[in-house]
Amino acid sequence: MKAGIFFLFSLCMITKTSAQEINWRSLNEQSNQLVSAHFGADFSSYYGLSYGYSIKNKYKPIFIGTELTAPFGKVIPDDWRWNLNLQTEIWHNDHFSLGSKLSFLTRRYSSPMAILYNTASALSINFGYVRPKAGVVLVAAYDKTFATHIRHKLLKEYYPQIRDGWYGASGGTFKFGIRGHWTYKSWNTFLTVGKAYAQNFKDNPTFPFFAELSIQKRFGK
Repeated sequence: MKAGIFFLFSLCMITKTSAQEINWRSLNEQSNQLVSAHFGADFSSYYGLSYGYSIKNKYKPIFIGTELTAPFGKVIPDDWRWNLNLQTEIWHNDHFSLGSKLSFLTRRYSSPMAILYNTASALSINFGYVRPKAGVVLVAAYDKTFATHIRHKLLKEYYPQIRDGWYGASGGTFKFGIRGHWTYKSWNTFLTVGKAYAQNFKDNPTFPFFAELSIQKRFGK
């Protein structure tokens, strides 16, 4: 029974790195909103939309954003992920940039075994060479589950004593990758590829590699 529960938790943990990438060098006073479409492959093939809005302040550029992602398939509401995020450029010098992003996530996963609702947070750091027209950065991210609600289905037939309800933190996922961007006028294109690891670097995903293509439009006031 414990193995089955751990397997379900692991499925819920293997999810994509938060999108809504930003080319900090291409921003200006007239580009304070970002809308992006995302297409990728991780635990499953997926698509999503995201929106970001610049928060004015005297210190650092800050964007607050939201994103909704769903896998390709016939029953769209079965599996989805929504997040709310904040990101900023911590430091830059000439064409080198260090940025960070903090996300709070809610996810749903449905299978013949169970239906899961998951809450988590994620922190990502990127560092690299960034110019207005093109750039490349290294990306490192950590996704940590807070709690998961499980409503068992098929698994309950084999383990009648198993209980539905909320379970505590079940682990985390590390992701490491590389991201390139190309900019043309008010359009940005991002391509990210990388590899995922379990928190203990032992119970890694069966398919640990991921990739994502994002197309972004910048808007003004």
